[in-house]
Amino acid sequence: MTLAGADRRDAFTALAGRYLARLARYCAKCTGSPRAGEELAQDVLLEIWNQRHAYRSSGRFRTWLFTLARSRCLNHLRAERRRGLWLLRPRGPGDEHHAPEAPLAPDQIDRLLAAEQARQVRQALLGLSTKLREAVLLRFDQGLDYAEIGRIVGAPEVTVRSRVFLALKQLRAAVGGREDSP
Repeated sequence: MTLAGADRRDAFTALAGRYLARLARYCAKCTGSPRAGEELAQDVLLEIWNQRHAYRSSGRFRTWLFTLARSRCLNHLRAERRRGLWLLRPRGPGDEHHAPEAPLAPDQIDRLLAAEQARQVRQALLGLSTKLREAVLLRFDQGLDYAEIGRIVGAPEVTVRSRVFLALKQLRAAVGGREDSP
């Protein structure tokens, strides 16, 4: 980022290449929309490019990046709610369920079951409150530690740990149908 701050486009291109997919995935899961996730990730990278001269390397770049992404996602969700477009399950390509025409092989059944479980987890994730969803996504999807998540969301580490615990408890209840899953 220091090189990008010195107007090195090649350095910024490398930085964007390193983080774009992770950022888009995080934003898509926060908003429930892959399209919005891609747009928000690009907006964040554009904002970083525009602020490249003001960047100070006193903190971790990744923390700054996900702080900006979190802010963009929250703004997007607020705007969607205001417009009345907030849906629990967005529709997109591949959402249609077609009955198979031939019997499924065991590996096809395994893939089908895995896809259904992933769909249930995505649905349950969207059912979490914003604070719980962002904590669990930053922890498990992005692999950040609790202290770094705390800096991103502006909460003490103990609060972040509590949010992750509650999110996992609610996800287990929603997907497994009970709260006391191991």
